[in-house]
Amino acid sequence: MPVAAGAKTAAVLVAAAGGLAGCGGAGEVSLANAQESEVALAAAVSAALETSDRGALQGLLVTRDEYEHVLWPEMPDGEYTPFDFVWGLNEINSGKGLRDLLYDFGGQSLEIVSVTLPDETESYETFTLHKGVEVVVRRTDTGEEGILSSFDVFVEHESGWKLLNYDEL
Repeated sequence: MPVAAGAKTAAVLVAAAGGLAGCGGAGEVSLANAQESEVALAAAVSAALETSDRGALQGLLVTRDEYEHVLWPEMPDGEYTPFDFVWGLNEINSGKGLRDLLYDFGGQSLEIVSVTLPDETESYETFTLHKGVEVVVRRTDTGEEGILSSFDVFVEHESGWKLLNYDEL
């Protein structure tokens, strides 16, 4: 599978789901259930899919509180669009995307082959959005490989990595 020149690729032989919750000191904000890297985040999704664990998959998403108090204040949309409107759309679309993801991949054992971050990012003071992330997986039962296209925006924060949303397939 071709990889764009200059793209950061992290190859993984085994999908291990290691987690890290930010432990910061006083005044520091951490994202709950944030993963230590983009690879760990993809592996956590894979592990939750294998057991069809909707709660674990939801836990990998940025929460309403995190979105409203960590991300939103730094985003330019906040100047002209009501937060509740944006969150409402995100929540509806993410719910549909999560339903589709579980329907299509729930119960399957998927090995992470690679996680490719885009060259261009949206960087803010305390976080970075990586839009267009490509996660290549391999079914452990058949060896078939493909792109897990149910999410494509990773949030990188000092406390770790989370998903912004699940996309409708």
